[in-house]
Amino acid sequence: MKTLLTCCLPLAFAVALSPQVDAATPQQESANLKYKTVKKWDTLLPNETFSGIIFKIPVAHEGGDGFLVDNSEFSLNVDTDGNGKPDDKIKGQGGLTVLKAKDKEGKTFQYAIRVKKNSNGWEYASSGVMSGKLRGVNVTLIDQNNNGIWNEAGVDAMIVGNGNSASYLSRIVNLKGELFLFDAAENGASMSITPYEGDSGTLNSLSGYESKGKLTQAVFSSRDGKVSFDLAGAKSGMLVPALEYRFMSGSAEKGSEKVRIRRGNMRPVTVKANVERTVEWGGPLRIEFDSFRSSDEEVTVNLPSFFGNAEEEYYDFYPSGKSPRILVSDKASGKEVWSGKFCES
Repeated sequence: MKTLLTCCLPLAFAVALSPQVDAATPQQESANLKYKTVKKWDTLLPNETFSGIIFKIPVAHEGGDGFLVDNSEFSLNVDTDGNGKPDDKIKGQGGLTVLKAKDKEGKTFQYAIRVKKNSNGWEYASSGVMSGKLRGVNVTLIDQNNNGIWNEAGVDAMIVGNGNSASYLSRIVNLKGELFLFDAAENGASMSITPYEGDSGTLNSLSGYESKGKLTQAVFSSRDGKVSFDLAGAKSGMLVPALEYRFMSGSAEKGSEKVRIRRGNMRPVTVKANVERTVEWGGPLRIEFDSFRSSDEEVTVNLPSFFGNAEEEYYDFYPSGKSPRILVSDKASGKEVWSGKFCES
């Protein structure tokens, strides 16, 4: 039997080339992107993924479909140049290494990876980006599923503008308040836009968000996942195609306190042509759990879940023990009998 409690939020939840015009398609604008290794990774991804390592890093190159590894319990020897022989040794709990080779077209490329050890062995994630500019706006591509392909809409990730929060890679982007169809090369070396001519409206995730802290990520995607926007920085909302959107991922923070947000039971939101849609979400939160045991001095909560005003779910509270404050009241009198915070044991 589910038990419901209300609680309040302690956080503030509640180098590129100039565009080149193709003469054959005058409305199309294109630009090149350059690869950059990111040594200190702090990008907020909508679905950060670490892939397991067994025999190789499955990033294709001229000589094969991956970079071989010598996998042992205490170290990982990596063939970083694609010749089949180990060149770099990663010890301890992990590290960063850069793969360098030629692609199947004979062009030299780099691909940095973050490697870490878990209870099942070694795993890796991309630690580099492709960056460039379109219409004076920074555009960054991230290979979110770590396969060396940079243009998978709804799978990979992208940042449009400044900041470190990414949406999924989208087939439609908003550049300085205008919508464009977006495309990128498989190797991430180039990108292009053409004007979007469909219906559009405004999606606003900030004005209806109840919190004392700062919303640092708010990713909404179309039902098919091919159109995606991060709305956390859009103070007045953002012009988006008139579609149905699902909340995909988010985060909020206040000082050193942070929390992640996922869809939970949040319903889709529909943006209609020439209409602004405001999402009403955030605090106060409620807690759902299967059972609890109480005494005069202790309340034990088993497997609690925290849900916001639109049924979005809050999780991964950091630091540990910085969950919303829990209020326990006597059902008959309404008098508060206990308050505290959830701490993982």
